[in-house]
Amino acid sequence: MELKTQSQHKAEITVVIIALLAFVVGLVGHLAGASFANSDAFGYIAAPIPLITGIIAFVAYKIAEKGDH
Repeated sequence: MELKTQSQHKAEITVVIIALLAFVVGLVGHLAGASFANSDAFGYIAAPIPLITGIIAFVAYKIAEKGDH
């Protein structure tokens, strides 16, 4: 069994933090979408959530890819 290098360990921690950030962004988008009927301001928050989540996932992928080397 091989031990993880320092860069691999750091990359894993970074990706976990980014995953938590994506969860929070998705939760805010979900709540804003649920509140869309009550106010238009929440709709402006909810609209870009899929794009933001996609960008977060892309950044996490690139960090994980860099940590494998």
